[in-house]
Amino acid sequence: MKIAVMLGGISTERNISLLSGRAAVFALRELGHEVVAIDPMRGAAEPLTDQELHEASAREVTMQELDAFNSRRLLECVTSTHLDGVDVVFNLLHGRYGEDGYMQSLLDLRGIPYTGSTMLASATAMDKGLSKLLFQSAGIPTAPWVSVTHDQFDDDGLFESLMREIPGPLVVKPNDQGSTVGMTILHEPDLDALEAAIRLAGAFTSSVMIEAYVPGRELTVAVLGNEALPVIEIVPKDGYYDFENKYVKGKTEYHCPADISDVIDEHVRNLAVAAHGILGCRAYSRVDFRLTPEGMPFCLEVNTIPGFTATSLVPMAARAAGMEFPELCMEIVRLSGVDVSAA
Repeated sequence: MKIAVMLGGISTERNISLLSGRAAVFALRELGHEVVAIDPMRGAAEPLTDQELHEASAREVTMQELDAFNSRRLLECVTSTHLDGVDVVFNLLHGRYGEDGYMQSLLDLRGIPYTGSTMLASATAMDKGLSKLLFQSAGIPTAPWVSVTHDQFDDDGLFESLMREIPGPLVVKPNDQGSTVGMTILHEPDLDALEAAIRLAGAFTSSVMIEAYVPGRELTVAVLGNEALPVIEIVPKDGYYDFENKYVKGKTEYHCPADISDVIDEHVRNLAVAAHGILGCRAYSRVDFRLTPEGMPFCLEVNTIPGFTATSLVPMAARAAGMEFPELCMEIVRLSGVDVSAA
């Protein structure tokens, strides 16, 4: 098959996407496929070379870099000749313009099959507030929350009532970002700290979510097709599971399968499949939870294009279920509706 791996892009998660895409490029080539690495940030420019892939790193993207990105290049990329004759796009664009339905809609218009969720499901899952409304409708427990927009950022009265409505520690985060970008945990919130956290999150989005902090353990469940893979517990050595603890080797321990009772394991996996389904996700996703000391799971969000290096959480769970990384890549292609029988 001729496969174009889309990676990089123009979001805050650009560099993580380069690492995810690099892993998929080499895994798919290992299986004998013709694979090109397409970075839509470059528009119609040539695909990435292997040397450029090897130079990718997990450093955070600066605001100056984000401001310099041009979304028009996405259109130039999708209409370029580099996608001529491609059997499928393996989409590993994390975050804005890749995971939120924009790239999916462009590929739909050109008639090119792609991996993962469709435009509508991608956009729905990227909107944390909308996702939580759907979780509630399906009986999936999720923490209480409210959302505020830029025109409310100076409303002290609103923030004071918010702290009364959701007493205790708070999580403040952009409504449509990933990798904990712009997120703050306020263990003892006051008005000044809340305003500062909202402004930080607001630098990345037009809508900020303020959510009750759920104490306990961090769990995540990969869903492949309609099946939940083994539950993983995430244990940062210091602080919470922020950008540094996610992507700096040795900062976090992972337990797969998680050391939880069979009853909780089954319950969390069932909730993951339900969350995946209520959002209309396709092929695969990763569903994040907090588990209280009393054993009550709360669904945080669904990631439709989660981290995908060979050591990321979805491949880790697949390996625990007996599936190696190259096989996982092709299973995602198959579950995305692409005929792989002749591959």
